[in-house]
Amino acid sequence: MSEVALNIRKDNVKDIRQLYDKYAGMLLGFIRGTVQDHKRSEEHLIKIISAFAIESNGRPTSWLALRQYAQYKLIEFSSADHEGGKLRDANEINDDLNLLTDDERIVFQAVYYQKKSISQLASLLHKKEDILRTQLKSSVDKIRKARGN
Repeated sequence: MSEVALNIRKDNVKDIRQLYDKYAGMLLGFIRGTVQDHKRSEEHLIKIISAFAIESNGRPTSWLALRQYAQYKLIEFSSADHEGGKLRDANEINDDLNLLTDDERIVFQAVYYQKKSISQLASLLHKKEDILRTQLKSSVDKIRKARGN
């Protein structure tokens, strides 16, 4: 287990355990897509689930809400950690997007930057969800491959 020290009230421990049992596998996979170091991924997992449980304060939650919260926290963590002492600049990000076809770029930007769901995007673009999922997966794969992940 990771050596992350957290100050958690005892009444929140049950909520954290339930979230961990239900979503830890999916969330760790999601985090590993961004953070390649296994130990740091696990540390982020614990921090995200703990903070999310405390913020949700026992209210029912969903995978989508947790994933969006994790996305927000990962951005926060990456700006605190910066790789090599600096954040990626706009030119590096544009280089990644230039690898994509027009359709892949539209889907990727709508999902990751504009936070649209696949179903919202399908209705906006008048395309099938399966096609959009395939384009999103392809765009993520191309970007990961270009970054050496």
